[in-house]
Amino acid sequence: MKQPQKAKSSPTVHRPLLARAVNALGITTSSLTDNILSWVQALLFAGIAATLIIVFVVMRVNVPTPSMEPTIPVGSSFFVDKISYYFRKPTPGQFIVFWHTNARTRETDRLVKRLIAVGGQTVQIKDCIVFVDGKPLTAPQFDSPSNPDKSRQCYYNDPRSLMSDPSKVWTVPERDYFVLGDNSTNSEDGRFWGFVKEREFIGVPFLQVWPTDRLGFVNGYFGSSR
Repeated sequence: MKQPQKAKSSPTVHRPLLARAVNALGITTSSLTDNILSWVQALLFAGIAATLIIVFVVMRVNVPTPSMEPTIPVGSSFFVDKISYYFRKPTPGQFIVFWHTNARTRETDRLVKRLIAVGGQTVQIKDCIVFVDGKPLTAPQFDSPSNPDKSRQCYYNDPRSLMSDPSKVWTVPERDYFVLGDNSTNSEDGRFWGFVKEREFIGVPFLQVWPTDRLGFVNGYFGSSR
């Protein structure tokens, strides 16, 4: 005798969390409403994920001024690595992004400058040369052959700056950074407003996305030479 076949059970339908939350409030939803709530839920989760990435992982910054020319032209755009530097410190020679409050306007902006020295190191600007721990900086960005204007390769002891005295040697406080713009005659930087606090540090650009002819990794990421 043939045994009666058991009725096939209906496949389990996984209803969206948002729909179940609405039902818990005593509101009945149709399958169409569940589908709509599923899309809304996906968008909410995507928005939360994007927010977390922007806050803790990466962000995009644009460079509106010529203070880092010729290394970074006006209008350049980068993605910035924020998360790595919860675990390690930036390296002198990299260009970094940080918050800076203008003493005159009290406006706070994101700036991009080159990291010259970190806490415990000494800095002196003398005869148009930057000395760190008593040694002159000789890296290409401070003597760029792509910039034939020699005056722009000189770090002046501007009488308005904190470093107007070429005989003075400055010690960078612990947990602080000293930064300069590569375009030395057109950059308001650490010479004028001192040191960047560690709490003001945002991150290090790792990928240039504009202009397109400069698309690629920077700051030594993935072996980049820029």
